[in-house]
Parts: sequence; C-alpha cells; structure tokens
Amino acid sequence: MVNFQQNKIHSKLLRRRLLCKSVSEFNVSTLGKINNRKSSEWNVSINDNLLFDFSGLQAIAESIRQYQGRATELRFKLALSTEAIRDYYSHSRYLDDDGNIKLPLIANLCQHVKINKAAQVETLTVKLPEIRTPIDYPVSLMPAAINSTPLALLMPYTCDHDLLFANQISLFSMLAKTVKKSAKAWIKTVFSRTPTAFRKRLPLKWNRIHPSANIHKTAVIEGSVIGPGCQIGALSVIRFSMLGSNVQLRDGAKIEFSIVDDNTWLMHDLVLVSSVTEQEVFLINGPYQFSIFQQASAAFATIMMDYRPDGKSHRINTPAGVKDYQGRLLGALLEENAKVLGGTLLAPSVTVPQDTHIAPEIDNIVTAKKLIKANVKADKSAR
Repeated sequence: MVNFQQNKIHSKLLRRRLLCKSVSEFNVSTLGKINNRKSSEWNVSINDNLLFDFSGLQAIAESIRQYQGRATELRFKLALSTEAIRDYYSHSRYLDDDGNIKLPLIANLCQHVKINKAAQVETLTVKLPEIRTPIDYPVSLMPAAINSTPLALLMPYTCDHDLLFANQISLFSMLAKTVKKSAKAWIKTVFSRTPTAFRKRLPLKWNRIHPSANIHKTAVIEGSVIGPGCQIGALSVIRFSMLGSNVQLRDGAKIEFSIVDDNTWLMHDLVLVSSVTEQEVFLINGPYQFSIFQQASAAFATIMMDYRPDGKSHRINTPAGVKDYQGRLLGALLEENAKVLGGTLLAPSVTVPQDTHIAPEIDNIVTAKKLIKANVKADKSAR
C-alpha cells in the first residue's frame, strides 16, 4: 500500500484555485480520498508546489505497486506525448532534455519492510492517459494539428499560468472519471439520434446541476457542472465547463472548456473559451480565450490576443525570468484586482500585474467636450 502526504502548500498557491476550490482545500480533499488506514509499505512525500488530482496520485501509486526492484527510495518523472508537453509543460523549469517532467515528490520504503532491501535510489517513469483530438484549423490560421490533454494532473507549479493549464487538465480528468459512471448519461446517449460517435455523444449528455440554479429554458448545457445559485440567461451555452456558486451568465453568454468561479459575472453575448476565472471576476464583451483572470479582476471590451501570426514562441513571465512557451495559443493573465478598460489591446501571453488599471491613451478617448468642439469646428467650416 502507498500513503501520500503533503506537509505544506507553496505560499504562491495559498490564494489560487482548482476547480472552484482553494488549492489547499482541493489537495486535502484529494489526499483524503486516496489514502486509507491500512498499513503502508511506501510513504510518498509531495513537495509544496506540486499540483495534483486523484487520478494523478493513482498513477503514482500504480507505478509503485508495479515496481519489482530493491531500492528504498523512488523518484519520478512524467512522460507525455509531444503535443501534451507542448501545450501544458513546455515552459516548465522541470522539463528535462529528454522531454520528461521531473516530479517534485519522493517515495520512501517504510522501516518495517526494509529487510533485504538495498539502500539505493531509482527513478520511475509515469505515463498518463491522454485524450487526443485532431483539429482541422482553417489554413488562414494554422495547419491542422492534434490536441492532446492528459487525463490526470501532475504539474509542478512554476508560475501562475500553470493554474490555467492545471484547471484544464483537472476538468477533463474529472469528466473522464465521472461521465462513464453515469447511468443517466448512458441512457440519454443510447436513445439520442445525433449522428456522431457514441464516445463523443456520451460526455455531452452528462451534467451535474445544483437544484438551486436558475436556468432559462432556452439555455444549452452539455457536459458541465453548475453550482448553487447560478443564474443562466436565455440562449446561453455552457459546454465542458464548471461554474461555481452564484455565477451570473447574462443572455447569450457562451462558455466552453472553462472554469468560472464563485460570484463571477459574464455579460450578454460574451464568449469565454479555454479560460479560468477566479472569484468575483467581471467580464463584458470579449471574446476571451486561453486566459486566466484572478480574483476581482475585470475586462471591459478588451481585445486579448492569443495567437502569434509570426509563429514565434509565446513569452511567459515567471519568477525565474521570461520563459518560452511552445503552445499555439495563449492569452493574458490578469492578476488580482487588475482591470483592463475598453479599447485596450493586449499582446499574447501578457501579464497584467496586481492592482493595475489599463486604459487607452487619454488623447485617443473621445469625450463629450472633444465631440462638441469638433462639431462646432465642422459647423464653422460649413459656413
């Protein structure tokens, strides 16, 4: 048997969120589910900066159970497809020259089973299941490609962009683990007439909706979690996403592959794709894609670029300096209480610092006074 423990959380993660929970709450809950009271042969110490979910720790436990060597200490590295490394780990300082991720956790053999074991260290390779999806992009954007998302979370935290990637992985990990156990979703899928493959229809037929949520009859909800007190307006679309408590979606808002945390407002006809909002975020207009909005941040009619037409790497600000990110699309990071006002254009992968307010140059803003002066001048010219 294997026992996992994490003695503390990295200070930078104390205010961050995973699937609408604090990282500390998420981790404690996960450890409570994976550990049991039976005698353990191995103790696994998790470093304070590792982001993980139940499926990720299961993969570690399984690699230990299959181990037949004589070492008393085990280290771990994560092996994923080239596409998964590109989109989720390519900026990480834990990425080695062989394309593997060094995981910050160590397994030690318990004292009572060390008899006839050599005191040596070995490194095990952990492989995670992935969901691979071909995407036929328009040639005007980029060549066709494969998207591959791990279905288990094991991600060393190096910067706040990792919370965007970790939330996306843990969302699909949760869906993969939960949907296949839903008898209701299976029945709906069997009797649906949609001309798509069964495995694609099944997750669309699954939802977890809190009874206190107020959802307009014209809203479309597929493969998503809707928390208590949410208000979902007419013609809204929520697909493969999670909403926390008291989220406000105004009429026509559309969300895909995203996490929307407690008390967030998404205004009319807004589009949010592959993004994460923490609590108390306000977004209007958009679209907003591949971006992360920390607590109490806001964007008003802002254009957030997520695509580099020159094909060069995105650049991410990290505590260790600027790092190259090889993924094809990456939007902005708005830190806590950052606000970006209407008419602003943000470059791909830019970070807006905490408490920063960004607006267009004042000379470019048309005020009533400027408009009156322009009209008076035009009137005089006409005479």
